[in-house]
Amino acid sequence: ESYCKLRSVWERFRRREDQSLLLWLYECWCAGAHEDVWLDSSEAQQLGRLSQDAAIDWGLGRRPGRHSLWARLVGSVRAAYTAERLLRHRDAWSTRLEGVQYLTELSMADILFGNAQNSQCLDDPDRACCTWDTWQALTRSAPPLYARALSSIAWNGNLRVLKLKAFIWDYREKPSSCVQTRPREQAACSDDPCSICHEELGRSSCELECGHEFHRECIRTWLLEHSSTCPICREHAVLPADIPARNSPQPYKARRCKRSGI
Repeated sequence: ESYCKLRSVWERFRRREDQSLLLWLYECWCAGAHEDVWLDSSEAQQLGRLSQDAAIDWGLGRRPGRHSLWARLVGSVRAAYTAERLLRHRDAWSTRLEGVQYLTELSMADILFGNAQNSQCLDDPDRACCTWDTWQALTRSAPPLYARALSSIAWNGNLRVLKLKAFIWDYREKPSSCVQTRPREQAACSDDPCSICHEELGRSSCELECGHEFHRECIRTWLLEHSSTCPICREHAVLPADIPARNSPQPYKARRCKRSGI
């Protein structure tokens, strides 16, 4: 039973070798590392190369007692790295996916090592606010299209990173060939990627009630195995029992369940 549990944890949270540590850490939180995975030090030591980083993997089992996987990950990352070593500042990003990823990295570094206000968001990174340093790093590295769009936003200390990520992802400058088309047709005119697998959406897309699109199988797996929320805006979504066939011309649309207190 213990082996099956640890194998499941390893498969669910293992980091891809080409994935930045900060993005991986955020995805672990999204996947429930803070809620439903609790390990004692002996179990944590048996996770092997979970992070693909020797220093972090070695540190997972150092803390005695029983703790959430999230607490062990955070403690190990903090012990092994500084913000300067962990965060790779970008001179430029060119796509909305790169922009959202960079903003996530900046925010996670701030939560782990920086701003006192954001350090209180350790158990819920989606509550973090965009600090002035994060805002400057994001806007200075933005391509002209997004730099113009971001200039329309008046920065303040209460600007949520989550809302800013949704703004970047949703922003469009209407192509001339798509001006008179419906939203789904307009999306089809571009090479928009699925934000889960990062490949072009194509025809097998699925639109959540919040308006964000993904591959059917990608969002199905995400909602069933990782989180019950949209990966972009974090609105709660419910996966219907019946999923249209892969080649069905009808878009699959999930129902939204409003988050309590919002």
